[in-house]
Amino acid sequence: MFELNEEQRLIQKSVHEFAKKELAPKASYWDVHEEFPWDLVKKMAEIGLTGLRLPAFYGGMEADLVTTGIALEEVARFDHNCAIILCGCNITGKLLLHGSETIKNNYLPDIVKGRCILAFAAMESEAGSDIRAIKTTAKRMKNTYVVNGEKSMITFAEVAQGFVVLVKTDVKSREGISCIFVEANRPGIDIQRLQGFGWRATKWGNIALSDVQVPAENLIGEKNSALSMLKPTVQEQRALTGLIALGTAKQALGEAVEYAKNRKVFGKPLGKFEGIQFKLVEDFTQLQAARLTCFQALHLIQKNAAEASKWAAMANLIGGETAYRVVNDAMDVYGGLGYSRELPLERYLRDIKAIQIASATLKMEIGQGILGKEFLPYT
Repeated sequence: MFELNEEQRLIQKSVHEFAKKELAPKASYWDVHEEFPWDLVKKMAEIGLTGLRLPAFYGGMEADLVTTGIALEEVARFDHNCAIILCGCNITGKLLLHGSETIKNNYLPDIVKGRCILAFAAMESEAGSDIRAIKTTAKRMKNTYVVNGEKSMITFAEVAQGFVVLVKTDVKSREGISCIFVEANRPGIDIQRLQGFGWRATKWGNIALSDVQVPAENLIGEKNSALSMLKPTVQEQRALTGLIALGTAKQALGEAVEYAKNRKVFGKPLGKFEGIQFKLVEDFTQLQAARLTCFQALHLIQKNAAEASKWAAMANLIGGETAYRVVNDAMDVYGGLGYSRELPLERYLRDIKAIQIASATLKMEIGQGILGKEFLPYT
């Protein structure tokens, strides 16, 4: 049976109290004004959240994945965008461990201290689910790589100090893909801001790279081996973002339950009506089942288990789908008030949609795990 140990319970309690006090009061502000919450990132850094998965050598906590998931779930209850930021710090930041000593020393300590955020630039307008179809290239020219291409819908694009860019280093092979670190202040970079439905504080946008020159030592990992290097990173990101969605939904459900207990209709609490009570019970049950799936996925990823990829995809799929349904039902419990901006429910729903929308890719990968690679639609 899955249960938290004593240390994890203490972490859960302390992060919950921190997020409720420090993050919740301004969550709506960052969303409305579409501002990146640098002051809150620094506060999260002070208690170690920005470096949960990073090595102690650089100031990190070296926390295991389950503990990281516990922390991010609690943050997501009070500020979904801050949880996504922490995911970026710990997941994209960890990719730099495959880079040069210069890159690690220049960026990892600042990530841990909340002074730096990086963006992972993979997706393109014609390369989403089929990441091997990317067209961005990095050509070796003596001691530099020259990067050309366009990246779409990149989280933190406007505020990142650097980009981990997925590029083709062998244009003749679908597998010839590498990761290149590109500093944000290099000439030839143009960022187009995007206004999103949700995740409004994450400053996402499109990135155009035109003859951007970076040193050859900015290669992250081995040349033409990015897809294998990124496999555990993608697994962690999927399981953690599934849990982030559920953290936000957990808060919405708790608010709906309190409202149902106190709102009087026809002289009795709303929660006494079966139509409301059964909806809340079903949502609570599905939420707990989805959370267990996410924690099981994190456990398997930590063990480097063979089935980790399938469970990571399942965690992201069930996390997003369940969270969206739970928040939508919470809005129904509140009735017309739930549809208003007087409550945070509409913000919860908008933020969760960003995770829930990726379901098609996830279903393909789960299908591969169940049926085998020969059943993938692109093989």
